[in-house]
Amino acid sequence: MIEEKTTYCRICEVTCGLVATVEDGRVTKLRPDPEHVVSQGYSCPKGLAAHEVTHDPDRVLHPMKRTATGWQRISWEQAIAEIAGKLNAIRAAHGPDAIGIYTGNPSGYAYAHRIYSANWTKALGTRNSFGAGSQDNLADFVAARFLYGASFRLPIPDVDRTSHLLVVGTNPLVSQGTLVHMVDAKARLKAVRDRGGTVVVIDPRRTETAKIATEHHFIRPGSDAFLLLAMVQTIFAERLQDRAFLETHTTDATWLESVVAPFTPERAADATGIDADTIRRLAREFAAAPSACAFGRAVCGPFGTLQAWALDVLNIVTGNLDRPGGAAFSEGLIDLAKIVQLLGLDVYGEHRSRIGGRRGVLGELPAGVLVDEMTTPGPGQIRALVVTAGNPVVSIANGQALADAMRGLECAVVIDIYMSETAALADYVLPAATWLEREDFPVFHVNLNTEPYSQWSDAVIPKQGEAKEEWEIFTLLGDAMGLTYLANPAAHWLRRALHLAGKEFSPRWIIDAMIRTGPKGDRYLPWSSGWNVARLRQHPHGVRLGELRTGILRDQLLTKDKHVHFANDDIAGEAERLLAVGAVTTSEFPFQLIGRRDLRSNNSWLRNVPKLMRGDRDRRLRIHPDDAERLGIVDGEVVRIRSRVGAVDGEVRVSDDVMPGVVSLPHGWSDGVESHRRVVAELGRGPNCNDLVDQRAIEPLAGMAWLNGFPVAVEKIAVGRAANA
Repeated sequence: MIEEKTTYCRICEVTCGLVATVEDGRVTKLRPDPEHVVSQGYSCPKGLAAHEVTHDPDRVLHPMKRTATGWQRISWEQAIAEIAGKLNAIRAAHGPDAIGIYTGNPSGYAYAHRIYSANWTKALGTRNSFGAGSQDNLADFVAARFLYGASFRLPIPDVDRTSHLLVVGTNPLVSQGTLVHMVDAKARLKAVRDRGGTVVVIDPRRTETAKIATEHHFIRPGSDAFLLLAMVQTIFAERLQDRAFLETHTTDATWLESVVAPFTPERAADATGIDADTIRRLAREFAAAPSACAFGRAVCGPFGTLQAWALDVLNIVTGNLDRPGGAAFSEGLIDLAKIVQLLGLDVYGEHRSRIGGRRGVLGELPAGVLVDEMTTPGPGQIRALVVTAGNPVVSIANGQALADAMRGLECAVVIDIYMSETAALADYVLPAATWLEREDFPVFHVNLNTEPYSQWSDAVIPKQGEAKEEWEIFTLLGDAMGLTYLANPAAHWLRRALHLAGKEFSPRWIIDAMIRTGPKGDRYLPWSSGWNVARLRQHPHGVRLGELRTGILRDQLLTKDKHVHFANDDIAGEAERLLAVGAVTTSEFPFQLIGRRDLRSNNSWLRNVPKLMRGDRDRRLRIHPDDAERLGIVDGEVVRIRSRVGAVDGEVRVSDDVMPGVVSLPHGWSDGVESHRRVVAELGRGPNCNDLVDQRAIEPLAGMAWLNGFPVAVEKIAVGRAANA
């Protein structure tokens, strides 16, 4: 029997609509959904190959246990009983902080996953929760909290109406944007130019986005805050700010003017490599544009929060917040910022790490302290680790240190679809469902849409093998450990009552409640035309929710006085620290290393898909011709890239797409010996740029890892082609 079922991709924020061809319970093809209300037949190669992950013969489909003779398949009952017994014994002997959890990026694309894993952590009582956020975007959430009063109140670029777009440290032609839903970014950025607008890209590399922009400026990695604050300084110095907007909607504009005063274009020129006249011109043109928006992702460095904050401040001082063509707040079926606050989850600095006193952001500690928390003796030392939907041995800074630390744990559990580099070090590996095997709603991205809409997807096929959804796994584990269901006594007792009636509590009820009580919900009124899950399921291609509205700033702000707040002691301290910072590079490590993304890759988990590994999957080191000539390096030569914590070997690609003094390696590859995946073993290896980054180099406000701009050396070792090229 052949069927076609609609669904949507859950690899990135864009969530493109897809049509799945299903034959006898297997997905044999995925194609773009031409009827989807937003993506309208667009999809990138990754989404179209997702069924190859679901049906990968190397996928983990049964609970696995490490034994003295290798991996052994066991039953779910045995796996849960043994894991619960070990975790409870560790908790009884050493307290709840002796158990840590690491939650990876894909959890944000499964509505039930994050709800259940977070509440399992809360019920357990451990403070040691870590995740991908400190390698990704926690700085954006902290900046939003400082300015708008809520971590999830994130403005997005109104790209379809802007006349001037400033793109800083992001490459949407490949990534489609981060913390923004922007279908077919290439066409939409080209459209800005086609209607007479300007696209300016600031990046240490001439990215794919830079190549279609109006202009591109190289910038020294990690100096974006200097540029942005100098642009704001110029706007104040030349009285180009939108005084009416600042007086109506902000507080402390005089404080802001004093903080940015030292960041003159001349001083910024020394830090950024962009000359002072150009900085002034960029500021003037941005301020004078009929509409303008700055957006980007320059957060993975030592000043990540300051840079995210400065990017928003540039929009604010020019009156381009909550304005057509500027930075806007997107509305959806759910107001996630309000829900997170209502549930008491919008927390910052309320708990800190045992090692270093690092602040937690939204309940998550910086991954950079995870190894020290595992290896430093004393009360609260992590002795057991649960990893769900993540591969931190590859994805965090200096993952090899984590690999070494995991070998000393009393218990390690990984919930994943593959026997990844991290899973290969665990005691137990539990098989997770893929997104084609579960129902879903993009709850964490409802307020990031440049074209407001919503969608629901039922499961396309049954779960393969013995795979379970993560919420089911955390429920089983919580029950076996005697934890309170969803860390909520009311939910716990409701579930017990339902059991007596022969029913099971469904996570769908949670998301349905969020929608029904949301801005456009039916409020549980039978006569209402508002939304609920049942009604949303009647629209398999999604539903548009009107246009991106502006003029709603007062309703969107969650500060007590309904104003944007500039004054912040933490920001002032970071600005002073930035002014005092010296040169990043040294004679021993004269280059700055940056990462890059690939259209056919996503972090570390698509390297076993043959369709995506075809052709020249480039994992070479980019180096500028002047630097290559000075070192005597030529194309194809194998070099060693070395930092103060590690070294990797890789093949060189000489290219003027990177600025002098900068080298670039893509992230998500691994050079390790893990060989449980056949395609990875044959084709999917490469130098991992994160292995070169010191995990203890942590940005102080959001805990961001220094993944871009870390100092390295490039050394000749041999001539020839690298095995991992």
